Amino acid sequence: MARPEKNRNIHEPPLYTEFRPVGFGAAMDAIIMSIDEYEAIRLADKESLTHEQAAEEMGISRPTFSRLLDAAHRKLADMLVNGKRLVIEGGNVNFRYMLVKCADCGHIFRTRSDHIPDTCPVCGSKNLIMMAPPFGRGRGYGHGGGHGRGRHGRGGSGKGRFK
Repeated sequence: MARPEKNRNIHEPPLYTEFRPVGFGAAMDAIIMSIDEYEAIRLADKESLTHEQAAEEMGISRPTFSRLLDAAHRKLADMLVNGKRLVIEGGNVNFRYMLVKCADCGHIFRTRSDHIPDTCPVCGSKNLIMMAPPFGRGRGYGHGGGHGRGRHGRGGSGKGRFK
């Protein structure tokens, strides 16, 4: 029996989840990058963390982090060189923060995943949209758990396998 995959800690869901060359439709070949591979790219290449620091941030070992980063780099290279569509989805993840958009005033704000507000902090509207519906709401970490809807939005423990 294979060892179950450990949930990886992700800062927040990606705001953009699909990229493709200009002028091509959605029917082209797609490369799937997992959310944890995306997070490895963000931490190592954008935030300039060492592999050790990034692995600690994600709650995984340094060798596991390095494997995620290598896989993500290969996928980005395939996308750029071969002109493929890139889709970010899937993985066993816990989100620390969520992005929420007010449908009335357009304000986008970050909030802890264990404390999703009922109203917009700018206009007070209750018409809020979660910015990462394909991923569920994830689960907070470092804050004593969180809310979760799992993959299909039916409630539950907050843990879910997002594949």
